[in-house]
Amino acid sequence: MDFTRKAKWTFVLVTILFSLVQLSSANHTSINDTSIEMIHVGLILDAQSWVGKIVDSCISMAISDFYSQNCHYQTKLVVHTRDSGGDPLLLLSQALVLLENFKLDAIIVAENSAGVKILAELGSRVKIPIISLFAAGLSLSSFEYPHLIQIGEDESSRAKAIAAIVEAFSWRSAILIYEDNDSARPILSSVTGFRLDQHVALLTSSTDKEIVEQLMKLMSLQMTVYVVHMLPILASRLFLNAKQLGMLSQGYAWITTDMITNFMNSMDPSVFESMQGVVGFKPHIPASKELRRFAIRWRSKNLNENKNLEEMEMNVYGIWSYDMVWAVATAAERVMTRHPHILHQETRLNMNFTTIRSSESGLVFMDEILQSRFKGISGGFQLTNGRLIPKEIEIVNVFKGDRIIGYWNPENGIASIMKEENHTETNSTSSSKLEGVIWPGGTMNIPKGWSLRGKRLRIGVPVTNQFRELISVVHDPQTNDIIVTGFCVDVFKEAVQSLDYEVHYDFIPFEDANGRMAGSYDDLILQVYHKNYDAVVGDITIISRRFAYVDFTLPFTDLGIGVVVPKIDNDIWVFLKPLCGDLWITVGAFFIFTGVVIWFIERPINEEFQGSPSEQIGMIFWYSFSTLVFSHKKPLSNLSKFVVIIWVFVVLIITSSYTATLASMLTVKQIQLSSRDNDAWVSSDISNFTFETRRRRANHSPEEYADALRRGSKNGGASSIIDEIPNLKVFLAKYPSDYTMIKSKAITGGFGFVFPKRSPLVQDISSAIMRLREEKRLEMMENKWFNSESSFTTLDPESNPNRLNIHSFGGLFLVTGISSISALGVCLFQKRQSIKIHLNSSLDSLKGYFNVKIIGRQKERS
Repeated sequence: MDFTRKAKWTFVLVTILFSLVQLSSANHTSINDTSIEMIHVGLILDAQSWVGKIVDSCISMAISDFYSQNCHYQTKLVVHTRDSGGDPLLLLSQALVLLENFKLDAIIVAENSAGVKILAELGSRVKIPIISLFAAGLSLSSFEYPHLIQIGEDESSRAKAIAAIVEAFSWRSAILIYEDNDSARPILSSVTGFRLDQHVALLTSSTDKEIVEQLMKLMSLQMTVYVVHMLPILASRLFLNAKQLGMLSQGYAWITTDMITNFMNSMDPSVFESMQGVVGFKPHIPASKELRRFAIRWRSKNLNENKNLEEMEMNVYGIWSYDMVWAVATAAERVMTRHPHILHQETRLNMNFTTIRSSESGLVFMDEILQSRFKGISGGFQLTNGRLIPKEIEIVNVFKGDRIIGYWNPENGIASIMKEENHTETNSTSSSKLEGVIWPGGTMNIPKGWSLRGKRLRIGVPVTNQFRELISVVHDPQTNDIIVTGFCVDVFKEAVQSLDYEVHYDFIPFEDANGRMAGSYDDLILQVYHKNYDAVVGDITIISRRFAYVDFTLPFTDLGIGVVVPKIDNDIWVFLKPLCGDLWITVGAFFIFTGVVIWFIERPINEEFQGSPSEQIGMIFWYSFSTLVFSHKKPLSNLSKFVVIIWVFVVLIITSSYTATLASMLTVKQIQLSSRDNDAWVSSDISNFTFETRRRRANHSPEEYADALRRGSKNGGASSIIDEIPNLKVFLAKYPSDYTMIKSKAITGGFGFVFPKRSPLVQDISSAIMRLREEKRLEMMENKWFNSESSFTTLDPESNPNRLNIHSFGGLFLVTGISSISALGVCLFQKRQSIKIHLNSSLDSLKGYFNVKIIGRQKERS
């Protein structure tokens, strides 16, 4: 009985105590919940997409992880998720619903659509941060939309990375295939560093038939490098159709931007299989223990909750969304700590159809987010101009998975996966820094970037038959074959054979039904512009106005025009013209002066300089002029030898200069005489250039040129012929003894081969021509078809060699004059000394004689 009563009272007491504990715990929880400030954040995503599912799960984990580590914080993010279904209009509608129902402090958008731009405008009005997990294009700058935060590469960085790859593999140009929407279109204006041959815009609504039609047009072009920038849904259909058309086979190159590469792991296996050999870009997330642990936790957590994520891997957008939530949660706590009164204030904004609510803390909240600095699972988190930009981009190659083959960053360009090899190299674009790329078709051979695809080129040739050595077209009546020969044809064949790939072609004469040329040379070139011919081979002059329609290779002939004139006799007195009159007089005077000096020195001691006065005068002139041929007598005096040595040196200089000047004058004489007559024939190919009053004629054969020059201008012919240098070389090869050619100004570019604009063959054929020139094979072909040893000089017709005057040799005359006068002075001094000695000896003899006489007289006297 007592025991039963005690047990009842014990049960009552325990029940009361437990009730009190529960009440206390409830009150404590109530107090804690009411002391935490809820920060409402809207999240709009496509709930049916795998990216939307990953972002949603990563944001949920971020909130859980953040507040488990910061349980003492006074704020807490409350995420209100809405499904947009991938529709931009529904995206805006869901945002307005959120703003109407909640006092939002921020909106996170996990979509890459045109609706982001509208939300950016909305964020500027309600003054709350709009966080886009996808970079929505270059047009959404932080200056236009100060409340917009974007994650990912901007279009400028994308374009620079693409340009680095194009340059690294030495591709001349590429074709851009992009989606015609606000997200992808801005890249078109950002492409720099390489040439876009063409760009193709596809719509999301494009049917497979329309995609195939565009791809077929691209296949008709020669370029085989494609850059793809579009959303994954459209890219999947593009690659499937390209695979079926054989455009992902050997020789092609495909480059994808991060807009596609970031979602590659989520694509259908058939799409992934069709993308084998593709090179793409995606942001580089540094490996870390935190990232590895998060990926393991994310996978184990979500495999049970969402079976659709079983085959999916963590995406960069999930990693960025995780770090962004941490940045927003940290910023919210700082706002609460520094500006607690702002969080409780609310603003209502009347729209045309509803009233929306927003927090007064939007501006302060935005500033705090922008100032966030921490190390997250994506690496260092820092916003620059309202954008989270990865510091480095991975270059990946799709082949049975995606493997990293290198890195790219704006500062250093392409970098090897072995980072330590890149410390001393900057701005590198060399493909050697990349790991081996497996291109479409499973080959490691780098695609050339263009292909003829087995096409036989239709090459037009002019039908003139005037200069057959250059180009000749003959129809064989028996076989009905067309035989095309000539120097131009040989150069083209040699250039094509030197290429490292095969080029098949057929020569097609540009002729009418009568076998005559079907128009002018300009008409022939326009056939390439109108795609009737793939190229033109012949004596086609490179002129600037033609570049508006076609491209030319490097010239394979001499540049410019030449003038052919008949060889004429020279003036009989031309030998006097090299020296001016004063120089002739001075030279003659010095000849006589030098002869007199030698005679004066040698006459007392050399019998050859003695004799009658006439003989001595003859010796003076003969000896001085004989120094011209070094046949003079050998002098005996050292003074004479000194004078002769100096004088012979002077004579050598004067005669050499005289010979050179006379040779120049004899050459230029012909030019000057023929240039006085402006009645010259000018080839029609160069008739657009200014030639004063010279007559313009249609192209003629070498025989007609010779006949016109023989008749001369007074008899209906011409005094000279002005034409392209190769044509004149052919003419002079036939008439080398009667005519000569001089080179004029290089006002034309020589002969070149014609190709369509931007044809990749232009550079390859030009390189081949340069090799032929360097190896002197081009010179050998010239000698084969026309003899280039004819009279040819590079002197300008207007030039006239200056006559030599006394000032040209003033120094020489001064030297020989001083030496001769010095020798003469020394001779006179020596003669004076000998005379003085002779006089002194004579005086001594006289003194002795007189002394003897005086002594004798004195003896007689004594």
